Amino acid sequence: MEFRAAGSVDAANLAALTLQVWLHTYAKGGIRGALSNYVLSEFTAEKFRSVLTDQSQMIILCEVDAHLVGYVRLDFSSPCPIDDSVHAEISTLYVQAHFLRQGIGTQLLLRALDAFRRRGRRAVWLSVNHENADAIGFYDRQGFEHQGSIDFELDGERHENYVLRRALSEV
Repeated sequence: MEFRAAGSVDAANLAALTLQVWLHTYAKGGIRGALSNYVLSEFTAEKFRSVLTDQSQMIILCEVDAHLVGYVRLDFSSPCPIDDSVHAEISTLYVQAHFLRQGIGTQLLLRALDAFRRRGRRAVWLSVNHENADAIGFYDRQGFEHQGSIDFELDGERHENYVLRRALSEV
């Protein structure tokens, strides 16, 4: 496994991996127009290139044999909707299904938390679909605590996401 900061050359791979993981996670009932329209407009190489030039964000990749298998996206200025004193979000942590339970998610998370500490953040937050028991269990084991809920709306449907928070210890 190799970990590194993403660059613009990685934008297409990030978009493809995101499409794959997002649909695997959220399209449990199959594919429908609202899902297709959302992922094809939101998860594009162009949008990832924009993120990669934003100084308030960072993406850390994990590659195996020069193939992208996971990543974590950090936002150093995103306010927590439950606790406005926290402005540090793990906006995405995705690992391709074939590579789950190999420690990749843990390694990406540790690198993310270290990056937040280096930027002087004292806590981080994230949101996770309330039905994603595997992810909730993972974050629970990593010291995150449930703080409340927010809704993700898609095509007039509301989907509950838990807001999780973790304090960062001093380095």
